[in-house]
Amino acid sequence: MTFNVESQTDFILNEFLSTSITLGHHTITVFDLVEVVVVILMSRIILGLLRRALRRAERFSTLDEGKRFIVHRMVSSVVWTMATLTVLSVLGLDLTAVWAGSAALMVGVGIGLQGFFNDVISGFVLMFEGGVAVGNVIDVDGKLVRVERIDLRSTRVVSTDGELLVLPNAKVAGDAVVNMSQGEASTRIKVNVGVAYGSDVDLVQRLLLEAMSEQPEMLSSPEPRVFFQDFGDSSLDFSVMGWVEHPWDRMAILSRVRSAIDAKFRSSGVEIPFPQRDVHMQEKGPFKV
Repeated sequence: MTFNVESQTDFILNEFLSTSITLGHHTITVFDLVEVVVVILMSRIILGLLRRALRRAERFSTLDEGKRFIVHRMVSSVVWTMATLTVLSVLGLDLTAVWAGSAALMVGVGIGLQGFFNDVISGFVLMFEGGVAVGNVIDVDGKLVRVERIDLRSTRVVSTDGELLVLPNAKVAGDAVVNMSQGEASTRIKVNVGVAYGSDVDLVQRLLLEAMSEQPEMLSSPEPRVFFQDFGDSSLDFSVMGWVEHPWDRMAILSRVRSAIDAKFRSSGVEIPFPQRDVHMQEKGPFKV
């Protein structure tokens, strides 16, 4: 009796798993759907294990934040790509036909999506080349932003105003972008100022150096420096520069430096000139109608 019940249960289960579902011209079974669910669950489990292993390995590695992000993104892409191909194979789709149809479709679609594909290719360039990485502070069109995320098509950045900007990868990878976080360990900031003719040049230089050196973010090496730039139309032109470790706060630092320069010039009697024009009126006689 027990044998008959077990046999009947197996028969019912096999019949259920063999049930066909027709989707258009394609037929799949319940067993195929179960396999798809298993593949997705296994992919999530494998991805979770790989991410946990990567986090443990990162404790002993010297990879920066940007490279760690790239590694995580590539691992996720590989796992889900393999899962997608496996699911398509389980469902009985002919991948050769899919690729052939995709190639024919891409010829027509690619003409209208050249910008999109350019952004995608630029995304791979950013991920592998390392010229711009997550966490870097970059200057785009004169605007200071910090890279938060690099996706396949776009790069997400945050400005100093707290705005979230989505930039096409082609703009970040193709245009001239100043990376403040790579290269030298320090970043130079500079303030230009003009003083009136007849001012004490030595006093002006000393005040400028004091205003720059007093800032707590300023590095002692390299030391701040001041230069007598030129004889302007209505002023003696100077520039003072210093070096900071973190460029993200440079706007606030520059503001404080300018405030300190103005206060020191006022207390020392140094005048900052402004453009002036003299208008001479010449009388040529009474106006006749």
